[in-house]
Amino acid sequence: MELENSQSSYYSDLALESEVLYNFWHKALTSLQSLQTPAGITASGEDGHFHAIFGRDSLWTVLLALEAGRLQHITPTHDPSHHTSVASYHSWLYELSATVLRGLASLQGKVVNNINEEQPGRIVHEYWNPVPQKMILARWPVADGEGRYYGAFDATFLYLITIAQVDSFFDDGVLLDELWPYAEAALNWMLEWSDLDHDGMVEYRKRNPEGIGLDNQVWKDSSESIQPYNHMPLKHPLAWIEVQGYAWAAYSSYLQLARKRDSLDAALEQEIKSRMHGLQGGLQTFWLKDEHFPAIALDAQKQTIKAVSSNPGHLLWSGCIKKSQAKDICNRLMQPDMLTPWGVRTLSEHAYYYNPILYHCGAVWPFDNAVAIVGLRRYGFKAEAERIARGVMYAILAFDAPIELYTVQPSRWLRSPRIEQEWFLADYFHACNVQAWTAAAILYLTSILL
Repeated sequence: MELENSQSSYYSDLALESEVLYNFWHKALTSLQSLQTPAGITASGEDGHFHAIFGRDSLWTVLLALEAGRLQHITPTHDPSHHTSVASYHSWLYELSATVLRGLASLQGKVVNNINEEQPGRIVHEYWNPVPQKMILARWPVADGEGRYYGAFDATFLYLITIAQVDSFFDDGVLLDELWPYAEAALNWMLEWSDLDHDGMVEYRKRNPEGIGLDNQVWKDSSESIQPYNHMPLKHPLAWIEVQGYAWAAYSSYLQLARKRDSLDAALEQEIKSRMHGLQGGLQTFWLKDEHFPAIALDAQKQTIKAVSSNPGHLLWSGCIKKSQAKDICNRLMQPDMLTPWGVRTLSEHAYYYNPILYHCGAVWPFDNAVAIVGLRRYGFKAEAERIARGVMYAILAFDAPIELYTVQPSRWLRSPRIEQEWFLADYFHACNVQAWTAAAILYLTSILL
């Protein structure tokens, strides 16, 4: 509380009163509705960089909107026009969830195509219709996949998890039966394609024969988001910390669904349990003893990339670790090199490649923070979760939009005028002003604070 109070000067001209939170809840919902299409939901608005179907973004949008729905803080404000009942929100959420899951099922991989990274059962990374001319000229792999590119290693795990969470929330057996063949295809992809060296951990190798496409096939998919200490190229396959948790949760989700449908084969159940055990054992390889915290990833030799990042916050979300490990992760995320007055950085200020004006190297993402907050609350760290939520919402209040990301920079970088605070909040130079998973994060964060 003392540290929180010391940051009060950052928020002196702002107030997160109930009416303000309700207004932002409705603005976020309106933004999401504006992004909906018959095929699902676009990652950003028409004036953004990602006005297309992105599998990962769509799934996180549904998952965070479900978290908001579970909190049930949907009540009228003083303005009757802002009234949204629990029933109407759930009706909208069901429509969104079903449309996203069906849309991604229609795009699910069917063949092996190394050019666009397609494999049977794999969930698409991005789908453009029509394909922008600039992507054709750049020979981006969507041009050879009818607008589809599958370079997302995590999306297939998230798809299974989302089916299970939607089923748990709505208990719609008809929808589950409709999606079940796609869930089984996703599981088969996991069993065949996600553990390349059969060591119990999940990792990927870029397969495009010319090296075109994303090197980093996780949510931090920019080229600079992970860098070796010696500046030598990182060799694939790469194993990212958060995806180990996604895989564990996806296997658990499949077991939950198969048991509900009474369609679980005993041999398959044993195989899945063995995979889950291997994933939990493999997590120990990531642990940085001097930091009491997991590394961001492992290289091809299964050596740690020794950087403290926000990624282990997603490990909390997956629920695959012990309470003692969760406490270590919580404590480390709350340290000042990670936690800013406006949320958790993507990368520690002490990391050797930290740069707060790069996309994934120290900037702050509201969606990333929301995922960590779900995890913190899962393990009982509610005070820490609320503190982060408040910081992010103060930033959202300042931008007055479901912004994709923003930066928190040291005031010593400013020469004139000088400011008293240690940090200042700033725009990221080409952030999307309306981003789907940020809007869903706002639904969740405001529900917590209310």
